[in-house]
Amino acid sequence: MDITTGLILIAVIHGILLFFDNFFKTCAHYPYIKFLEGTGFQISFFAIKWKTKAFNRLLIRWGNSRPHFLHLWFNLGLYATIILLPISVLLLLYSFVQTAFRGEGGSKAIIQPIIPGVNLPVSELGYYSLALVVCSIVHELGHALAAVLEDVNLIDTGANILFILPVAYVNLSTEKFSALTRQRILKILCAGIWHNLVLTVAALLLFQTLPFMFSSFYHINKGVTVTNIVKHSPLLGSRGFQLGDTVYKINDCLVRNENDWYGCLESLEERKSAFCIESDIVHSLDESIPLKHVENGNLDCCDKDNPKNICFEYLDSSDGILELPSHACLPGRTVVEKSLNFCSVDSNACPSSFYCFRPILANGTNLFKIICRDKTVVYLGRASDIYRTVETSSYIPSVFFTTTTVPDAVTKFVKYLAMFSLGLAIVNVIPFVCMDGQHIAEVLGVFLLRKRCGKNGAKVTSTIVTWFFTFILAIQCLMTVSKMF
Repeated sequence: MDITTGLILIAVIHGILLFFDNFFKTCAHYPYIKFLEGTGFQISFFAIKWKTKAFNRLLIRWGNSRPHFLHLWFNLGLYATIILLPISVLLLLYSFVQTAFRGEGGSKAIIQPIIPGVNLPVSELGYYSLALVVCSIVHELGHALAAVLEDVNLIDTGANILFILPVAYVNLSTEKFSALTRQRILKILCAGIWHNLVLTVAALLLFQTLPFMFSSFYHINKGVTVTNIVKHSPLLGSRGFQLGDTVYKINDCLVRNENDWYGCLESLEERKSAFCIESDIVHSLDESIPLKHVENGNLDCCDKDNPKNICFEYLDSSDGILELPSHACLPGRTVVEKSLNFCSVDSNACPSSFYCFRPILANGTNLFKIICRDKTVVYLGRASDIYRTVETSSYIPSVFFTTTTVPDAVTKFVKYLAMFSLGLAIVNVIPFVCMDGQHIAEVLGVFLLRKRCGKNGAKVTSTIVTWFFTFILAIQCLMTVSKMF
């Protein structure tokens, strides 16, 4: 199922729920209303809300269990959040400038929106949805425990599903909350961000230890295992990948783990491959015809009736007499399989009797030599076709009865847990409308500017700052999304 079909299906489900909600409110008014009140559910346009008081006692008990430790814990969280605030603001401004002034091929912005199917694979939707739920619960748990510690009443807890976005929340007594001192208010406001920071550190530490935890049953940093190939992949077939293949190298780029796999493909997307070819192969297999210009503006020296041949350009950095023809029409697969060295970076890197040749290809395409455990896969095409249609794992089973399913699932979940938890902390600490940062900015504004601007002036200033950063974030997201498509 692609992302468009999935979103349409979710929209249809929301529509059906809203229809039956209105239907039962009209035709079975009293029983249905009592059912909604008893369960805490509320259905609205593209949103499902749920609230309950079932966790209030548990949260109150936790909040009062170790008051001395929790006071130290949330005081530390207050200081950590205040330190994170200017850092996050600078990151947002840097990302804004980076996105506004970089070209299409520039580096990716540090802060960017997450769009399933664009910059996150749809196949991993379950992992990052669960990670987002956990991050949201941990965030709200921080607010709840800090509120109990400061003797603020918990009204209820709950969760909202806004189309596909799950969000937990804690509803506090506004009257008691507003009566607290500024420092105690800040402790409650910063508690959720602090919990997200702690969760990020814990997830990163766990992520680093996962290879050691699974090392008894898997080889680590010795290549990647092919775990899935989509049906339309150009690399699927007898001469392509098979499930369970172990990849060690892509051209001259060593593949030790999944990060190397994507890093190698990304680097090869930006530079053309060049191969060291033995002179005897050039002399015996060359089928060149007179050079001609083709539609894409490149030169071609091959007969179009022989699609197996590729026109290669001889790269010679010296100014002397060329030892071989400047262009040669050679069978691509044979040349790649017999080539043992690459000269993509340095045309003089070839050993004696070997010469550097680069295939003349259309923009965006490249020639890949992928070294596997028992075979070599030769592919002519785009690097994006490989990483979009072939899924890999950093874990290579060392025992015959093991698969990569468990370590891959745990690794993906922990990775998204760290990524989303840090993202949630950054988004909440910056002054954005409807975020913790809005209230943090207001409290800090009154504390810092009250003597100079008065209480009302300080609140107006914090409101302007909040809307300014909200506007910056909105523009940043729009620019980033426009560059994705």
